[in-house]
Amino acid sequence: SSTRPSNRLRHHTPAAMGFMEKLEVEVPESYRPYYLRYAQLKELVVELARSEKAPRTRLVSADLMDVNEQPVGRFQEMLQAELKKVNQFACVKHEALYLGLRRLCEDTRKLGKRAGPEERPAELQRVSERIEEMSQEIVHLDTYVRLNYLGFQKLTRRFDQYLGVSGSALFLGGLHSEPFCNVRFDDILILLGLAWAKWRAAFASAEQAKDATWKPPESFIRNTAKYWVKPDKVVLLKTRILQHLPYLIFGASMVEQEKLLEPFALLDLDYDERSQFAGTLEESQLLSSVYFDSPDGACYHERIRREEGARLVRFRWYGENNLEDDKEIYVERKIHHEGWGGASSAKERCILSQRDSFDYMKGKFDIDGYFAKLEAEGAFSAKARKSMKGICHEVSTMIQQKRLQPILRTSYYRCAFQLSTSNEVRISLDTQMSLLNEYVDGGHPAKPWCHIASDVLQKEEVYRFPYAILEIKLQNVSETPLWLRQTLADIEATQVHKFSKFQHGMAFLHPDKISMLPHWHQDFQEWHELQSQFRARGRRSPAASIRSTDSLDDPIAPQLKATIAPGGEGHMLKDMQNLDPKAVFANERTLLHYAEKGLYSGTLAVALLHMQGASQLAGGLMALGTVLYFLWALQEYYARLARITGRAAVAKDKFGLRLDLAHGPLIVVGLVGLVLLLSLARAAEGSGAHTLG
Repeated sequence: SSTRPSNRLRHHTPAAMGFMEKLEVEVPESYRPYYLRYAQLKELVVELARSEKAPRTRLVSADLMDVNEQPVGRFQEMLQAELKKVNQFACVKHEALYLGLRRLCEDTRKLGKRAGPEERPAELQRVSERIEEMSQEIVHLDTYVRLNYLGFQKLTRRFDQYLGVSGSALFLGGLHSEPFCNVRFDDILILLGLAWAKWRAAFASAEQAKDATWKPPESFIRNTAKYWVKPDKVVLLKTRILQHLPYLIFGASMVEQEKLLEPFALLDLDYDERSQFAGTLEESQLLSSVYFDSPDGACYHERIRREEGARLVRFRWYGENNLEDDKEIYVERKIHHEGWGGASSAKERCILSQRDSFDYMKGKFDIDGYFAKLEAEGAFSAKARKSMKGICHEVSTMIQQKRLQPILRTSYYRCAFQLSTSNEVRISLDTQMSLLNEYVDGGHPAKPWCHIASDVLQKEEVYRFPYAILEIKLQNVSETPLWLRQTLADIEATQVHKFSKFQHGMAFLHPDKISMLPHWHQDFQEWHELQSQFRARGRRSPAASIRSTDSLDDPIAPQLKATIAPGGEGHMLKDMQNLDPKAVFANERTLLHYAEKGLYSGTLAVALLHMQGASQLAGGLMALGTVLYFLWALQEYYARLARITGRAAVAKDKFGLRLDLAHGPLIVVGLVGLVLLLSLARAAEGSGAHTLG
């Protein structure tokens, strides 16, 4: 039997390894000759820095032209040669994966026709192994792109710092347009998903294999868990999920995804980001939301205190927003319900055109007329229109009464995984999240209703979140599937209880408007301080930089205080620094209620001890039982308090972690019943003695 890791506190952070250490640990031997020759170029930079007689302020043209005589030019020549090598390998490898996956999809589709009943298990196993090999190659290609970009970044920054110049920003700016940075992982990941889908269809039921297009419901009942995932583990995570769940691409069925298998799809194999033949089917979709709150953060405080019925309003859209009048804006209202009430937290929405968003926000929009028009056009079902109309009125009233206005925006790329015929397990993954300040003192006075691309923002008004956010939604499923728990452990995911993009944005974009901070805030605050120290080191003199042993690596993510999650397969659980005061006070009230019942038996015990004969003996036993009862109640109080304050109390299933005492009521009923029984017996005894007398 396997042993579970101890639930001890420890720091959890992306490994602070250099380029060469990562190369040794993460890269297979067959890939290493095609990587950037980092060690040689690093030695050349140090050699150039030591041979410099005086620090430079800029590079001169001769440095870049006369490479035979100028050492700096020699570095530039080697850098360009390495860049060319990396570009060629990445493009060739991507094309090989693309074509190989197309062939594999075709072979998998014909699997059922070729293999007989006896041969099918062995054939399925063989194809499964081929798909897994392709999955590993995709992960290796992702590592190749990321690690080489990191190598170029570190080399050019080191070059600038050691020689006292500032050319790395220009080089890195151009690096984003290089072919190896524009390899389309969307295509090969969708093809990988198709291969696994066809493999599953070879033995799955017809209901699972049939084509379907998923459409989002108007209302969501949520039972979710959220995790932070390091960016370099995202592709690995996707390949693991695709083995069990297909991509859920909004509005695109499996048949539409299979367009990648058509011969003309080969024309899209272009690695220039400006190409007009760039692929149009993407596995991730840009999603933006503008959250509303009052200037004093009333909604934020209701949400972070988890008040029953706390509501939050946001306007959401999908894809780019160029202020088109007919752009669909989803007006959403989220409401929080405590688990003890039996109701689940939910999100409901209605749809408006962008042309109407400003008037709606200002309370000048004719809601009844709008829905009458929808009814005349036959848009949506009668039930959907009724639900959306109610939400539309509710949100409008809430905006006006609470003086809500746009306060922050979240933008990220989301991909989702789910069987189109089942809602039991739905997984979404948000990457490259940016938070943007939308607050305007006094509210937006005129259209547009939110910031546009031409608006000038300060650096502190934009916040980039360093992790991908994984969300797992379960419906009618008691626990996370085993394969998913193992995946979470392999990618070193960190589960974060009640993580909120809105709360994170308020904590770092509007700290002056709030009085409470989310429990993960401290880790990010320390991370920001480390980044400030890193930037300060970058301003040292070239000579001091060469002598220093400090790392030149920018801390890319916070150092998290986390523990091994109880009940998992080894993934991490974010350490909670705050307590729920409602649960603590409820625990104290429960202790007082139990103590009150103990007073009944204690009073009776004292009365019996003052009597003679058998009553005195019964009083002694009752007194002993009362003492044991009080000790039991106190022990249960501390045990429950430990569960409330302990990290094991962070459970995804609100009903899976019981804080009540299942046997407590029986003990209290037994104690009170005994008190009544003895009281009645004593009363009957006294009545009998009086009659005889």
